[in-house]
Amino acid sequence: MMTLDINGKECELNFGIGFIRDLDKKYFVQSKSGMKFGNGLEIKIPLLLVGDVVTLAEFIHMGTARMDKRRPSMQEIDDFIDRAEDIDAVFSEVIDELKKSNACKRKLQEMEKELKEVEEGLKG
Repeated sequence: MMTLDINGKECELNFGIGFIRDLDKKYFVQSKSGMKFGNGLEIKIPLLLVGDVVTLAEFIHMGTARMDKRRPSMQEIDDFIDRAEDIDAVFSEVIDELKKSNACKRKLQEMEKELKEVEEGLKG
């Protein structure tokens, strides 16, 4: 499990099924009949992979959902990101942790592959 020191708090991030459920509650498509289909990973992973800091903050916040009252606020996470000496390392850590998660790794691999294909198509 990944930990970050945010505002003097040791914060454990968990990118399991609960993390995906939280994303899917916020990001979904709705059919004409009203059925909702969560697609949080599909929407947010490409943004994370291209360096979107808002998505990074959101992933860190949702990843700390299992913490008790010590959970960092969104403002604390924003401040952590603003002050990070090596933001690329923070992105890499989060992406690496997603790759280790049974709940996220397959979707992340698919999205990385699709993003590479798009980039190659734009070059060629």
